[in-house]
Amino acid sequence: MKTLVLVAHKHLATSSIANQAIVESLNSIEGLEVRDLYQLYPDFKIDVANEQQALVEADLIIFQFPIHWYSVPGLLKEWMDQVLLYGFAYGRNGDKLKGKRLLISTTLGGEITSYQEGGHNNFSIETLLTPLQQTAAFCGMHWLSPMASGNMLYIPDIVNKKEDVTQRASAYGAKLKERIKALEKAV
Repeated sequence: MKTLVLVAHKHLATSSIANQAIVESLNSIEGLEVRDLYQLYPDFKIDVANEQQALVEADLIIFQFPIHWYSVPGLLKEWMDQVLLYGFAYGRNGDKLKGKRLLISTTLGGEITSYQEGGHNNFSIETLLTPLQQTAAFCGMHWLSPMASGNMLYIPDIVNKKEDVTQRASAYGAKLKERIKALEKAV
């Protein structure tokens, strides 16, 4: 099975303790390709043909990103706008993603419990991700139950300790790795 991980964090290498630790935990998986969108396309000029080819070759597609204002980061949205085109992802002859599996893996600054009706953020993660679920359905993909990791914000001397965030992210990365391996066995 070929797994494609599309990582969307503006400062993955310099300031994302959580997303960096999660991605690092996946490195030993055979057949896994990680594409750091902000490293590849800092100018937002996306190589559509290259991205579409990567999608065609993948069996499992993972979007790994932090929730930004209750949505995906800007470059991931731009990537979807430019890559998931009529005739490729949907519409006439647009069946290139049909049957592929999509897994959303996201990090949250706040506690998971704050993402529920009546909580600080008013909505569940599942509710916030419904646009991505519909995108998967529209493209003929299989939507997999999303994964989320909370309390990942680190602001020195203000919010969380760096080592605590690293530990939580590594533990979450191990769970994501287990999920990928289970999905491989299910093929």
